Amino acid sequence: LGVANGVRAWLDGRIATIATFKCLGASARIVFLTYLIQVLVLALAGIALGIVIGAILPAALAGLVESVFPVTLRLGLYPGPLAVAALFGLLTALAFSLWSLARAREVPPAMLFRQTVSAVEGRPKPLYAAIAALLVATLAALALLTSADTVIATIFICGCAGAFLLFRGLAWLVARGAARLSDPARGVRRNLRGPNLRLALANIHRPGAPTASVILSLGLGATVLVAIALIQGNLMDQVRRQMPDRAPAFFFIDILPHQAARFDAAVSAAGGATRTTRMPMVRARIVKLNGVPAAEAAVHPDARWATRSERGLTYAAAMPEGSRLVAGDWWPADYRGPPQVSFDAELARGMGLAVGDTITFNVLGREIAAKIANLRRVQWRTVGMNFTVIFAPGTLESAPHSHIAAVYAPPEAEMRLLAAVNAALPNVSGVRVRDALESAAGILETIGVALRSTAAVTLLAGLLVLAGAIAAGHRRRVYDAVVLKVLGATRRRVLRAFLLEYGLLGLVTAAIAAVLGAIVAWAVLTLAMRSPWTFLPGTAIGTALLCLAVMLLFGFVGTWQAMRQKPAALLRNE
Repeated sequence: LGVANGVRAWLDGRIATIATFKCLGASARIVFLTYLIQVLVLALAGIALGIVIGAILPAALAGLVESVFPVTLRLGLYPGPLAVAALFGLLTALAFSLWSLARAREVPPAMLFRQTVSAVEGRPKPLYAAIAALLVATLAALALLTSADTVIATIFICGCAGAFLLFRGLAWLVARGAARLSDPARGVRRNLRGPNLRLALANIHRPGAPTASVILSLGLGATVLVAIALIQGNLMDQVRRQMPDRAPAFFFIDILPHQAARFDAAVSAAGGATRTTRMPMVRARIVKLNGVPAAEAAVHPDARWATRSERGLTYAAAMPEGSRLVAGDWWPADYRGPPQVSFDAELARGMGLAVGDTITFNVLGREIAAKIANLRRVQWRTVGMNFTVIFAPGTLESAPHSHIAAVYAPPEAEMRLLAAVNAALPNVSGVRVRDALESAAGILETIGVALRSTAAVTLLAGLLVLAGAIAAGHRRRVYDAVVLKVLGATRRRVLRAFLLEYGLLGLVTAAIAAVLGAIVAWAVLTLAMRSPWTFLPGTAIGTALLCLAVMLLFGFVGTWQAMRQKPAALLRNE
């Protein structure tokens, strides 16, 4: 979009030259090739500069990255990624400049001369439209081929296409709404007080108005910011406020079976504990899925972690808290039969398993094949005691194992409780959940900063596109300002009318970004992350107001430049 607006603004400043070429007999082919070559030269210069900066940045940011992530960068020049970046840039420049170049090729000279008061319209020949579509398809194919995850790349491409269509559709609705409000035939215009508002509405829907480019460029960046801010705000609220309220104070591990009674007594003697949950834990490894070795089975990458090493599992007669059956039935409390397991539903889907299938576990060198009796949906965000795999009674009781316990207590009793358990059972380790949640909050904050930085780049690109959209209509804006001043309008009134136009566009764009950003955040949290959703009005409104402020700033700069033009030169057609 930035390339399209930039080329449009650049060609707009050369309208007189193109018209002169055509009037002097230059063919449409010569005009097209002349400016295509210039676009390619500019694009190649930009690509070269981008490659140089991109190659230098990793070395400049190495210290920052290594201070945040436990990795050491292997600095060097990598020709492959640089070549891919250059190809992306070239395809983008060609795909999104071709439409404007081909349209200028087809416009008659008379229309070009009238462009000051009538926007250059028209469509390119089908051949050029087909070439542009082919270049866009090649760009999408390159994104798929160079992505490490084709699913994410496909979602990204579809999201880009959907966002373009959605925002263009919303821009059309905004323009139509402005046209209806300013239509005298409907009797609405007479109810609008003052000429400033009527002029602002007319500018929003007039031919050649940058409404679509403004709403798309600024709205998309603001929507991303709103969505990320709301997602991070919800996650931070859970980790810092909701989870500590319902999470245990400690997890105690490595409790030997003969120490279970002594552990319970130590917790009771310390005082302050409101609830204690203790379960046996056995270490085992998944080695076969329906008889197929786990390393050879068709397991989704998101579920492969469960087969790479030993996992903790347990056995129980009753279903633990924080679980809900989604398939199958729970076994009787006095079950004594062939090995059966209860399995996490999400993990089973990633492994392609269902009720009735078999999983083989290696428990201290002995393989045990168990049938899946039921699938559970586990609410992991409760931070309670739960396991992905739970065996039915009668299979693992005689296997060497330990116990793990979750103890719930108020903050003032935590240190007393930990000291009592350590004194009674020195081999038992206590993990303070509050510390773990604080570490998780710190990780989320770091991830949030990275995501907001990426979103800021998106917004910055949107601002550059916005600047291009304003520049594309600069000549029209100058002409409008000159005509209004000649007809008696004061500088203040013209400035107020133009700023009102940009203010209305910014307000509408901010509202759209707030609504769409909230919808995206809700979808990510509830559908993808299966997490509770809370609307944070301050976050959404604050980001949207930032969008409005940016719009007014750019509008003021563009309008102020237009107001500085002297009428005489333009009226003399100089």
